[in-house]
Amino acid sequence: MTPRPYQSVQRSQAVDAGRDRIVVAARELLEDDSAEPFSIDAVAQRAGVARMTVYNQFESKAGLLEVLFDSLAQRAGMGQMADIFREKDVLHAFDLYVTLFGRFWTANRRAHRRLRAAAKQDPVLDAAIVQRNERRRLGLTELVRRLGKSPPTALPRKDVVGVLFVLLSFDTFDALAGDERTPLDVVPTIQRLVRLVIGR
Repeated sequence: MTPRPYQSVQRSQAVDAGRDRIVVAARELLEDDSAEPFSIDAVAQRAGVARMTVYNQFESKAGLLEVLFDSLAQRAGMGQMADIFREKDVLHAFDLYVTLFGRFWTANRRAHRRLRAAAKQDPVLDAAIVQRNERRRLGLTELVRRLGKSPPTALPRKDVVGVLFVLLSFDTFDALAGDERTPLDVVPTIQRLVRLVIGR
């Protein structure tokens, strides 16, 4: 006898709910300064599931991290990235790009601090962060390309992208903001620095 369709729907919904619970647990773990360091075991314990359940849902630690990073990005409005690249005025696009990262680093500041601390002892996490950060570099490369063949700057194009990449990093925003401000508060400063780097 063939199983009824609703049984498949219910099973799919249960799987999705389980995945969501694990992702929420991972996010909460990163936002809790008193929690133990980020790990699969810590995520599983917080989600109330077995360690193997996490692997069954995400196949690997890297798989969980990819979904977790997507969740952090979605909560911070990174879906607006496409609108930035449709902006015709490239200088305004740069300003919007800086603002977007200011919001992103602010919305997830505690999580990013804990991720970076844990990555020092976790090569898989470190590699996942490096890979994710490369998306920022790709965006900057496209914006610099739109400046034209010879942007009025003393720096070679490759160095322009590299300096901008550092300026828009979490570490730069976090250091400039200090304890009294948020990364979003230092957006105007970063925007001015970006203009200096691109010579505009």
